[in-house]
Amino acid sequence: MALAIVIVVQAIIMLGMSRKLKKITRSYRSMMDGTGVENLEGVLVSLKEEQRQEQKDLAAALSRIEALEKRVPLQKSKMAIHRYNAFSNTGSDLSFSLAITNDEKDGVVLTSIHSREGMYLYGKPLQKGESSYSLTPEERKVIDEAK
Repeated sequence: MALAIVIVVQAIIMLGMSRKLKKITRSYRSMMDGTGVENLEGVLVSLKEEQRQEQKDLAAALSRIEALEKRVPLQKSKMAIHRYNAFSNTGSDLSFSLAITNDEKDGVVLTSIHSREGMYLYGKPLQKGESSYSLTPEERKVIDEAK
């Protein structure tokens, strides 16, 4: 009789374990579905390789971003224009100064002087907002306005 009770208890335990095993097997199959790999070790190795490749791609992207961040302040993207009447005997503001600079005020200032006799265009290089050529007040103003 005691032996029969032990056998029944073991059968109940075996049924419970069988259900748990089926549940785990279903979860495993669902996890492995679509991976093209037969075992968990293969999936882990594949994920590790993908992670390494992603890290390489991220490092390459970061180096490109750093290079761009170094170049952006040097780009001549700051501009301003100032129109004015260079001579009192002309009728309107036909003269102008145009500054094209970068964040460090390196670049060029172009000035067009319009008079009755003609039009003259001057270009002056800039280093840190200064030029080796003398700058007019209008040119200094437009350099300061270039943002």
